[in-house]
Order: sequence, then structure tokens, then C-alpha cells
Amino acid sequence: MTILWTGIVLRVLIFIVMNPQNPDPHHEVLEFMVKSNRLPFSNELFLACHPPLYYLLALPFYILGGLKCVEFFGLITSCINLWLMSKLLKLTIEDVLIRNVSFLLATFLGTYVIYSLFVSNDTLSVLMGTWFFYNLAKYLKNQELKYEIILSLSAGLSLLTKLTFLPFIPVTLVVMFLVRVRGSFIKMFYTMALCGTIIVVTGTYKQYQNYRSQHQFFIHNLDIFPLPSNSIFYQGPKSWYDVNIFTLIKDPNLSSRNPSIHSAPLLMYGTFWYKHIYFENNLTFGNYSGFRYIGSLFFIVGILPTLLILIGLALMIRQIFVLLFTWFKNFGTEMFWQNLFKTTCIILLLGSVGTMFTGIIKYNDWAFMHVRLLVHVFYPIVLLLATGLSFVKAHLPKLLQYAVLNLTIFAGLTIVYFSVESGVLLWNYLNYGNKDEIQWYVNRSLGL
Repeated sequence: MTILWTGIVLRVLIFIVMNPQNPDPHHEVLEFMVKSNRLPFSNELFLACHPPLYYLLALPFYILGGLKCVEFFGLITSCINLWLMSKLLKLTIEDVLIRNVSFLLATFLGTYVIYSLFVSNDTLSVLMGTWFFYNLAKYLKNQELKYEIILSLSAGLSLLTKLTFLPFIPVTLVVMFLVRVRGSFIKMFYTMALCGTIIVVTGTYKQYQNYRSQHQFFIHNLDIFPLPSNSIFYQGPKSWYDVNIFTLIKDPNLSSRNPSIHSAPLLMYGTFWYKHIYFENNLTFGNYSGFRYIGSLFFIVGILPTLLILIGLALMIRQIFVLLFTWFKNFGTEMFWQNLFKTTCIILLLGSVGTMFTGIIKYNDWAFMHVRLLVHVFYPIVLLLATGLSFVKAHLPKLLQYAVLNLTIFAGLTIVYFSVESGVLLWNYLNYGNKDEIQWYVNRSLGL
């Protein structure tokens, strides 16, 4: 509970000082909706290719108080998500120590925090992803029709939030089929038809609109609005295997001179553990001062948890093969459903990573390697960390102490980082800052 409340306070602090927008102009969609009284078509705005649920929910906040008010909507969803993540971990991880240490990652990972607050559909994707996995866990524990309906609804609404949830749809239907396959065929048919209808009705508005206007179901914005300046990723085979993190430790900030912009592993590592993209928000004290080297500390501290996540991934992939080889022996047992849940989580995570690589291969755009594209599958990442920690606890108990200390230091670094960044921003705003819009937002956030 202490970790949860600390995470909520941290999010409130960041909300007070952080600018609402990231480099992606999601506000343009809201402005268009206000001016035109309709949703934009995919070829009208750079980000109009996205499904509409986030914009529909954010619109009343935008009308009420502008972008900062929309960011407040993000704060609400972020806090709900953190609470739901704690419930999900309690539901799926029995070991209290492992659960609490793993929860530190969801509570204090900077990228996960700030992308749950921006004016961006990522904020809703964070919550929808956690809600889906929570419903999946509940469904496999209580295989009743009401849980199937709730799971179908969460899958459909997730698809209505962002297209990155597309792989969730067939996976959801396959899981439901496995639950129902040994029962009545007629009952299974009607249940699958009902759940499929819920998903289609709630989740496919954007595909319907695309087909009506462009005669194709799926449209990517880079096919309509290319960004040549971003298409600089590939520099040969080394772009796929360069894991020299000392590059990041030496220079924590992304730049055209930094080799990390040409390395998929370094971009993923850099954007996971620190604000490697210096221009994505106004927390910039660590970009133009000596404070930047706190990023180096993040990258050092991140080494051990990353190894634990990779160990967890290897164990989970092994678990997939165990599930397949013991299919007929264990089918329908509690152990089978537990393994199926974990397998489903890892398949969705790997599918999302595969989507990132597909995008970067097609468009050569380095931004596809930003781990914000994985915020909707963050629970499986936490699950991998928990699996790695459990392995260490069973086989290398002394190393577990270092892992717990390491993640505790990581949490402390995060608090220091955001406290310093927030303090500098507040000092600048209150003493030297713009006295109009920015100051008004800060004053209103503080209740001044």
C-alpha cells in the first residue's frame, strides 16, 4: 500500500509541472473535433489514423479546461491503472516479496509514468492493457459467461483505443475456444458468436471509417505523412545487435551523433530506463546540465533488472513448450490454465515487440524502437521480472538480496530525478517564467 500511494503522489507531482504534450500532436485531433463537430478521417491529420475512444473521453476535459485539463484526465487513468496493476499482481503472484519488488517497476519506471500522463492515447492504452490482463486472469480462474463478456468488452474497447491491441483479438478468441472446447458445441458456438460480436461492435469503428473513406481497413499515418528526417535508423547489421550500453552511460541523451539512434537494442534500453529522448517533455534540467548523468546511473542500475527480465523471458518461452508437450495430460487442470495465462501474456508481448520491428523494417524510422509502444503490454514485462526474481530466489538466494537492493535504489533514483526536475521547473516558472499560460497552469495545479 505504501508503494501504491508513493506512486500516486509521484504522478501528481509530475502532473503539476510537466507539459501536457509530447512530440506527437494528439491535440490536433481534439481541436479538429471541436471545430468540425466530427471525428477526422485518417488522411486529414497526422494522428487521425488512431481509433477514437481516447479522444472521445478526453474531449469534455479539453472543452472544460484545455490541454492541462486533458492531462488531468491522464492523471486519473494513470492512478487507476497503478491501483489495478497492484490488484493484478496480487491475483497472479503469490510470493509477497517478489510481488512488491516487481511492483516497484510499474510504480517508478519513468517512461511508464510520463506516458500515462501525456495528452496521448498512450495514457488510455496503459489502463486498457492492464484492464485486459486483469480480466484475462479473472476469466481463467472463473470460467463463467459474465467473465467472457467482460473480457470481450475489454478487448473491443482496447482496439477502439489503439490499433496496437489488434493481436489481442484473435488471442482472446483462441483462449475462449480452449475454455469451451470440451463442453457443448452449441453452447460454445453461441458463446463465441456473442463474444466476437461484442468485440466487432465495440472495437472496429476506425476500420469501418477507413474502409468507407479510403477503401482499406488499416492505414498507417507514415503512408500518408512520411517523416524522412526520422528514417535514419539502419546502418547495417550492427543496428540489430549493438548492445554496447556504455554508449548510453557515456551520453544518456539521444542525438544524431549518438550511435544509439542506429541500434534497436540501445534505443529500447535507453527509452526504457531513462528519458533518453531529450525533447519529449519539458523536464529538461537533466538534458542541459551536469544532472544529465543521473541518466548514466539509471542505465547502470538497469543492468541487473534487465538480465532478470531476460531470464524470465527464457523461462517463459520454455514454459510455452512445456504447455504444448503436456497439453493432453494437463488440459483443464488449474496448472494448465495458469500456464495458459502466462503463455498468453508472453505471446502478446512478443507480438507487440514484433510489431515494433515490422514498423522499423518497413519505415526505417528509429522512433519505432521507443518502448512507449509497449506500455499496453507492461504487465507481461513485470511478470517476466517476477519470474526472473523467483528463479534467483530458488537457485541464487544471495543474488536476490542484490536484486532487491538494486530495484530499491532504482526507485530512489526515480524519486530524486523527478523531485529535482520538478523543483527546478517550479523555481523557474515562479521566478522567471512566462506569466501567462504556463504560470496559470502551474498556479491552477497548485491551487494558488
